Amino acid sequence: MSSPMPTTAGMPRDALHQEQITQAAIALLDEGGIESLIMRRLGSRLGITAAALYWHVKSRHDLLLLAADTVWGQTPLPALDGLEWRPALLVMADNLRSMLLRHPWLLAAMTIQPLDGPARDRHDEHLLAVCEASGLTRREAERAAQSVVTFAIGAALAGTPRPYVSFGLQSLLDGVEARLAART
Repeated sequence: MSSPMPTTAGMPRDALHQEQITQAAIALLDEGGIESLIMRRLGSRLGITAAALYWHVKSRHDLLLLAADTVWGQTPLPALDGLEWRPALLVMADNLRSMLLRHPWLLAAMTIQPLDGPARDRHDEHLLAVCEASGLTRREAERAAQSVVTFAIGAALAGTPRPYVSFGLQSLLDGVEARLAART
């Protein structure tokens, strides 16, 4: 007769899921940045060995990708039904800035390596759809979306207070609106 699975912190090892590992990794990252994401430290937090983590994630890099994609997936997106493009872009930029301020490790990680995943792709496609809803061509919408993302990242890096960010984005969108008006 085999003995039951050993437990750690009252939980069978097979009860640990990738989502739990990812959430614990995000907590570590939020507390101490990229340098704090050490498999031994994460394993200790979860009550398992670092080696046991590799049953759930291939590498520290893969864990960072999972953490980044989870954070992107938690960023709210405005509904596209009945969309007014300017307020939607302002909301998306503010949500992105706020997410980056809550998870500053993501800014540092993005400068080191691409952290694209399904949630980031969903966010970018949604932003592009909002920009296209303004009447911009696909190419113009791509440029506008990239400008909004760049502005939001810069505001997060600088820790710019919301009123200044809103003013800057409004000014950027005034330029987009002027381009659209010049066409008619």
